[in-house]
Amino acid sequence: MLLGTLAKPYGTRGMLLVKLGRIKADEIKDRGLVFVEIDGLPVPFFVTEFAEKTTDSIVVRLDGVDDEGRARELFGCSVYVMKDQVKSRRKESDLPPPVNGYRVVDVRLGFVGVAGEIIEMAQNPLLTVMKDDREYLIPVHEDIILEINDKAREIRVDTPEGLFDL
Repeated sequence: MLLGTLAKPYGTRGMLLVKLGRIKADEIKDRGLVFVEIDGLPVPFFVTEFAEKTTDSIVVRLDGVDDEGRARELFGCSVYVMKDQVKSRRKESDLPPPVNGYRVVDVRLGFVGVAGEIIEMAQNPLLTVMKDDREYLIPVHEDIILEINDKAREIRVDTPEGLFDL
């Protein structure tokens, strides 16, 4: 499960700032082991120090990372944890509403297709839209999905130019 990204060294003794993704700092319950993605492979590190900075960031010290130079080598790497290390706080109200069969209408293009499922991807959920036997993926983002009208069973979107030309 994606925890976040190693944003930058924090201080000069190897501490690292982690920008959290969907997980909030207070949802992390087991702080013993993390996996840092280095060259596409998950490398395990023990967390020797942990502190909340904000709800969206934490500061950690990883075993074996003792100076700023080593911390800089890990800049930009993704950090993962096991699912059981995170408190489950998802409620029914947190789930995306069912939108299968809703008409999808773009502000410039008009009707663009029929909504399918919402694919949950870390930090980037996607709405599937079917049109003329082709499937399109629309990022579920407040700047793109403008309105979901349950009464009219319609989703109003403002998609990036060229999305339906692919």
